[in-house]
Amino acid sequence: MDDLPDFEALTHDIMLISERTQGKPTDWRGQRASLAFAKIGVTALTLLRLTPGSRYFEPAGTYAIWDLSAIASQCRNLMEAYYLLCYLVREPPNPAEKEFRQALWEYHEEYERHAMLRISLPQAKSLPEVAAGLQVDKGRLEASAVFQALSAGLRQELLEARRFKLESSIELSRQAGISENYYRAQYKYCSAFAHSAPFSLSQLDQFRAGADSAKSVIGTLVALALAYCAVSIRDFLTIFPEGRACLPAASAELIAKWEGILKWEKSPWFNAAPEEPRA
Repeated sequence: MDDLPDFEALTHDIMLISERTQGKPTDWRGQRASLAFAKIGVTALTLLRLTPGSRYFEPAGTYAIWDLSAIASQCRNLMEAYYLLCYLVREPPNPAEKEFRQALWEYHEEYERHAMLRISLPQAKSLPEVAAGLQVDKGRLEASAVFQALSAGLRQELLEARRFKLESSIELSRQAGISENYYRAQYKYCSAFAHSAPFSLSQLDQFRAGADSAKSVIGTLVALALAYCAVSIRDFLTIFPEGRACLPAASAELIAKWEGILKWEKSPWFNAAPEEPRA
């Protein structure tokens, strides 16, 4: 797991940048991006506590557990948080879309709050008030010219709170210079563990703590987490450039390295013809 020290270093950088930029004047978008960035840092720390060989790794009592399922699930959480950050840091093309994105976010937030309260406490006295607030947010969303210009299918999807980002993770990957194939493969692998799919159980059946094959599997997930931490820092600094003062030169080099690796099949060197042997 050669990438573990680098993962620890970038996790430390995220926590430090998050701490140093906390409370900085910003807009609605910057506030949410700051929360998403902090979530990435905390998720990375949790991953390190689960990862054997990390200086943060903690045995569970007398058991030194190698929890592949939890590590893969946390990697998926980190990827999800990155794509939220990626969505938030990108400047909307005009003020109307900026207002629409905020209205969509607040509608989705209130929709989820209302749904959870209605399902868990249908007799709650506060339910009518929450429902009224939801209708206000819905009206604001529907009044948006940007919303009205969307297809009927997409409008319905947004009103049913099936999505809260306009771009999918695939679209955001393209914008961020991340290989679609890399994203799809890694996300699918991690999702199998998050959902306890049959594939994940077969993998756990073959997994043996301490074995070289287990180190290789976990090492791949460490590299995945490191890569997404690298682009998280890169993207966050586009709206909080003052955080660059917290970034060591070695970390800046790491970010550039992983930014190139994440291009994957789109990297110039990926499909480069091998050099002819010299006489």
